[in-house]
Amino acid sequence: MSVFGNMRAIKPVVIAIRQDARRVKINATWELLNETYGIGKKLNGSYLALTEVELATVRRMLKKETGVDALLVSLDDLEGDRLALAKKSRNEKLARLTTGHRIVMAASVNGQLQLASGVYNHPVGGTLSVPAEEFHGLDTVLLVENQAVMYAVREYCWPDEVKHLPMLFRGSPQITPAAVTKALSGVRQIICFPDYDPQGWMNTLTAKAHGIVVPSLNAIREILIEEWDKPKDYERQQVAREWLKGRVDIPLVQSMLEHELALSQESMAGMELEMLPLTPRG
Repeated sequence: MSVFGNMRAIKPVVIAIRQDARRVKINATWELLNETYGIGKKLNGSYLALTEVELATVRRMLKKETGVDALLVSLDDLEGDRLALAKKSRNEKLARLTTGHRIVMAASVNGQLQLASGVYNHPVGGTLSVPAEEFHGLDTVLLVENQAVMYAVREYCWPDEVKHLPMLFRGSPQITPAAVTKALSGVRQIICFPDYDPQGWMNTLTAKAHGIVVPSLNAIREILIEEWDKPKDYERQQVAREWLKGRVDIPLVQSMLEHELALSQESMAGMELEMLPLTPRG
């Protein structure tokens, strides 16, 4: 039976051992140690009394199961990623941070990316996975909302103002938004390319973007004629709609709300796009 299956189980035990604690608050881990291995004596049902010998026994159990020696590993080590923890433990999956927590997805129209450490190329229809720090020091980045666009950047009619910019995917459960936030922390200004809907506009404005790429009026008309719009998406975005109504006086936003528009980035492929400058919100 595994007692130390995750970081939540390990950390309080490490702290108790390092502090030579003779009384600990009972949690799932200490409950299991008590019931299965007879470690500790219950006090009022909420605490365990521990002896020096029992703490030494738990230390040996932890080291045998995970390779972690509570008296040698630091709490900072336990907060690290899998590569760092692998040097301290047999089970790098115990690490709190995911494997890709430092990595973002990047692309460019011409397949050539100027990043912090140099110029890199990627094939048509491909992207690059790079450390977030590669964006630090860049002047302007195009932040793209949908991953599908990253693989099809040459299918879009980019405005001249943005076609030369490095493109950064906004993030997903697989590509953590935290890494994207870290990447953008070192960029002077952001231009967003979102879905043309309330959520996309709210995301853009809360990101304090200096500009937004939007479909032209002709493109909007064509998408509506072809019935490529997403009225159900508009209906679902009530929170974003209310947020925009109470805070934003941009004519394009008011028109979108009036006409109840929700247009996906995918529907804009091959359509005329424009770049609208924005004043970042405080």
